Amino acid sequence: MMTEARDPVLQSLFDQPRHVEDNQEFVARVVARTRRLRYQLIGALAALALMLLAGAWVLSIPVQATVFSITQVLTTALFDLGESWTAWLLAPVNNIASLLIISLKATRMVWKKIKSATWSN
Repeated sequence: MMTEARDPVLQSLFDQPRHVEDNQEFVARVVARTRRLRYQLIGALAALALMLLAGAWVLSIPVQATVFSITQVLTTALFDLGESWTAWLLAPVNNIASLLIISLKATRMVWKKIKSATWSN
């Protein structure tokens, strides 16, 4: 049984009565320290948030330039159809991005067909 394996020193600590200290000074010190720790935590979190925002702002300029460049390349028209009704009709698929998406979709469909094929002898 587990009762024989108990440490006698540890058992004596649990057997001693617990004294609740009614000292107002002790309570005031605990409250003051807790409040100070809370303010330090709030200050540290605010500083971290400011550093993250500053980093995001600094990094956003190159990221925005990169995204703008990629957008310009992907929306380049494949064929110049002028201003006719066919240009408006084919506008969603007349760019590099749609060609890329259609190619990736076709590749995925072929890959799924290859993987699901059963080979018989």
